[in-house]
Amino acid sequence: MNIAMYIEANVFPIAALLVIMNNLKRDMSFSWRRHCLEVIMKLTICIMIFNVAGWCLNGVEGQIANTVLWIVNTAYYVFMLYMSFLWFLYVYDKVKNGNGQMGASLIPKAVPMIVCLVMLAAGIVKPLIFYIDGENFYHRGPLHFVSTIVASGYIFAACVMALVGMVRAVEHEMRVQYGLLVLFGVFPLIGGVIQSLVYGLDLLWPFTAAALAMVYINIQQQNVSRDGMTGLNNRRRLDQYVDALSREHLGRESLCYSIMDIDYFKEINDSLGHQTGDKVLCIVAEALKKVYGSTRSFIARYGGDEFVIISRGFDHEQSEYYRRKLEKMIAGLECDELAGRVLTISMGSAFYGECEINQVRDMMELADERMYQVKQEHHKKAEPGCDTL
Repeated sequence: MNIAMYIEANVFPIAALLVIMNNLKRDMSFSWRRHCLEVIMKLTICIMIFNVAGWCLNGVEGQIANTVLWIVNTAYYVFMLYMSFLWFLYVYDKVKNGNGQMGASLIPKAVPMIVCLVMLAAGIVKPLIFYIDGENFYHRGPLHFVSTIVASGYIFAACVMALVGMVRAVEHEMRVQYGLLVLFGVFPLIGGVIQSLVYGLDLLWPFTAAALAMVYINIQQQNVSRDGMTGLNNRRRLDQYVDALSREHLGRESLCYSIMDIDYFKEINDSLGHQTGDKVLCIVAEALKKVYGSTRSFIARYGGDEFVIISRGFDHEQSEYYRRKLEKMIAGLECDELAGRVLTISMGSAFYGECEINQVRDMMELADERMYQVKQEHHKKAEPGCDTL
């Protein structure tokens, strides 16, 4: 493949990713996963640019060309490793239903990437991953395979996680989502295999760009089921999830249905304004994501200030633990518009199998009754002049 064909093969995928990135910023509410996907797209664009630049300068005489070739190829490997690592984290966060909160657990996952980066840095003394010969031609180094194994290993591990998630998923929609995450690894794999068989053919990164486009389209489809204000699942999505549970899940494992609302929320809207009320809804939604994000829980905004949490595998003890954790986090939330007043919530929970309940709809009714009992108790305990809303 000549240089002109290399440029043509990459220019359209780059243009497509730029359009998608623009829509990503405009159409989607902020989340760690959205930011991660945006960075992955930026890295993929840079990788394609570095790839084309490397081929354009390969064999060009002169010290300047030599220096640029070293820089371009080093950047190519750094960005490739980081992109693969970020995709692994993206899928890991999706499968774990998290919100990008990995903390210290991130370090062991990054070790393979760090090892490769050290090897690249060592190339200044002794080339290990790649080298540029005296005639300015690029060559693979003796340990080039390590970078390939690490980058493909991250993608492969992400594929396996997505495949496991697809097998375990209760809903058809979730299976489709996980299936597309599996395809993200399959597309570059196909492109890489063809590219390795036909030297000079550039398919790996255009195929990767195509896979990212598929992931974006799927995200846009999911947004139909998102609450525009909080970013949580909306009522329509909740109904779909409940229907799927009713058909396929019940009896397989313990199940907890919880419903909660914000105490004195009407007073917040009436006295402090609807903008403050909207902000309270958003910070409570973020607290829900942080508390339940690492669990197998489905979180939705039911309507108004009511939220639903459906937790798979939860028993009474676990339900109480996370309820107390949520109450503590919400009580500690800072919002200048609340003028120092403390937020509280009322939550009611029901469990599959208790009171001879064997339908999710019955669990909803029982949880709703218990929530209002808790709310009445909170109102009875509230005293005039209390700074708790």
